[in-house]
Amino acid sequence: MRGLSRLEPGSVFADDFRVVRKLAQGGMGTVYLVEQLSTGCRRALKIMFAQTVDDGASRARFQQEAQVGARIESDNVVQVVAAGVDAGTGTPWLAMELLDGRDLGALVAADGPLDPATARAVVEQLGHALGAAHRVGVVHRDLKPENVFIAAPRRPGVPFTVKVLDFGVAKVLGEDVSGATTGAMGSPMWMSPEQARVTGRVKAATDVWALGLIAFWMLTGRYYWNATRTASPAMMDLLREILVEPIEPASERAARLGSPRALPAGFDAWFARCVARAPEDRFRDGGAAVEALVPLLGDPPPRDPPRSVSTPPAPGRRPAPWAVALAVATATVVVGALILWMVLGR
Repeated sequence: MRGLSRLEPGSVFADDFRVVRKLAQGGMGTVYLVEQLSTGCRRALKIMFAQTVDDGASRARFQQEAQVGARIESDNVVQVVAAGVDAGTGTPWLAMELLDGRDLGALVAADGPLDPATARAVVEQLGHALGAAHRVGVVHRDLKPENVFIAAPRRPGVPFTVKVLDFGVAKVLGEDVSGATTGAMGSPMWMSPEQARVTGRVKAATDVWALGLIAFWMLTGRYYWNATRTASPAMMDLLREILVEPIEPASERAARLGSPRALPAGFDAWFARCVARAPEDRFRDGGAAVEALVPLLGDPPPRDPPRSVSTPPAPGRRPAPWAVALAVATATVVVGALILWMVLGR
């Protein structure tokens, strides 16, 4: 069997990455914090699990993450900066931008449900990523809080930057990039009915189902499904809720689960359209779903207006001392020049 079971701190992988430490482990591989020797930049390096390296379908799903991400024109999709296969071990790898922050799952678990204004900022950026993906025929099909990363911003005027992670199991509509034609992939709590059925075919509306459940969870701090109330949810109970049982209005479910926040007016109808069991009854794609949700969440968080030297001070605000000094000096020079001209002119 080819592949590596782990990377040790201090070791050099693929002749270009010095390992600092392990960051996380996902469904398809392990992620490490590394220093890229050729650039001096710190990166997130994902290597494929050793036990799946020799499986052709698993390799295709892992390697497509770089290819699929490159198709999506959105700053809200994590950037893959390099990819390859280590010559010595045959291990596929991806080098990604290193993000500073935490995933949405960890954020809500630690801080509780988001206020509507913060939730609006999250879904606006998440909608940009999904809308861009769906426009080029890419369905994420494993959308969940752990794959929505809340990163520290790299530009002023925004509270954070949302990055969608893990397009390794994405489906490119009309192509067989992942080696699968059905939608039987995803995480159970966020999985749509068509993914729960082996013969179900995924489309953009598949991600809309997960988006509705994530929005409910962000605003209430509660998972929607009753089966998740137990420490060890039974898969059959969860599938029965997804596929068969009536889907209770979001506000009623939130109240019954003891949500500390009431859902915004109009959320019930929006949520019901997201989790319609027939894909054709949902919003057509993530962009359309977010466009309908944003007005329900109120005004965006306040932002400081950009300031420049040409921007006049706000009414009632005293000008800065340096501005006063500059104005006085300028007036003095002008008056002096005028007096000198009058004297010499005569």
